[in-house]
Amino acid sequence: MINWACRIVNLALVLALCVVLLGGWTRINNAGLSCPDWPGCYGRMIVPQLEQERVKAQSVFPETPLEPKKVWLEMGHRYLAGTLGVLIALLGFIAFKMRKTVGYPVRGSYLLLLLVVFQAVFGMWTVTLKLLPQVVTIHLLGGVLTLTGLVLIRQRIIQIVEKNVLVKGAASKWILGAILVLFIQIVLGGWTSSNYAGYGCNDWLVCNDTMNLQPDFKEGFDVFAPIGPNYQSGVLSIEGRAAIQIVHRVGAAVVLVYCMGLIAYLAVTTMLRVPLVVLALTLICQVAIGGLAAELSIPASLAILHHFCAILLLFGLLWLYSNVLVLNEGDENE
Repeated sequence: MINWACRIVNLALVLALCVVLLGGWTRINNAGLSCPDWPGCYGRMIVPQLEQERVKAQSVFPETPLEPKKVWLEMGHRYLAGTLGVLIALLGFIAFKMRKTVGYPVRGSYLLLLLVVFQAVFGMWTVTLKLLPQVVTIHLLGGVLTLTGLVLIRQRIIQIVEKNVLVKGAASKWILGAILVLFIQIVLGGWTSSNYAGYGCNDWLVCNDTMNLQPDFKEGFDVFAPIGPNYQSGVLSIEGRAAIQIVHRVGAAVVLVYCMGLIAYLAVTTMLRVPLVVLALTLICQVAIGGLAAELSIPASLAILHHFCAILLLFGLLWLYSNVLVLNEGDENE
């Protein structure tokens, strides 16, 4: 049973990464509302021969133009998410069967299954509430939490298989701090994306220096936005979007300083050099991509790379955390 758990969690982890990235690509291409209903699309669970269905679909949903490429992008995201849900349900079943196995992540598997249920609900609300920023941000964060949960469950399963012993020290607390700071920044990134605030600043180091405008932080961070409007492409003023972008950049600076300090702190540990180098290179790439994206007005390719690098940063910190925590039994007396 433990071998099946390993296979399923590995497959689920790869699929979760695809779901998160495809969700980002769907959003970047403004395809989130290409299917105006949920869970199907234009009244169908499977959408065949879209060109032939165009007239019929438009009569049912006249306010939503039927765009075949965007429809398949959105439905592909839903199909992958549904498959991931099945895999996580299987992990929950295995957890039930393995509930008496010492160290098996039973509660973690159950919590992950509950999270996926909430993700499905927020996925529905993302469509039915027309990309309401609060819902979209929570849905994006839920995808990242799903990835994190799968990584942690995989680590616990490997711990059982390899009979490792967990050792907690001061370094693990600093790494957990970095993960927390990164999560806050990811939430800010989600809020930036859901409000289409990436265009709020027209340059990198300063924000609209030549436009003589004042960032509106009250509008930018009003979490009680009205329900009802179509939020695709955003409804905030340039001042509100600029405020969001500025805070997101401050958050990026905090993540950069914290992580570079963490790397310097742990650099003396020879066994951690590989994950530390990977983390440092990912940080450099993320900063470079973010700056270049701002200068080039957020092209889709750089936007998805920025999204991907954020996930890599999370993986890097989780990898570092596992290396700090896990001490092989054979090394305890060395």
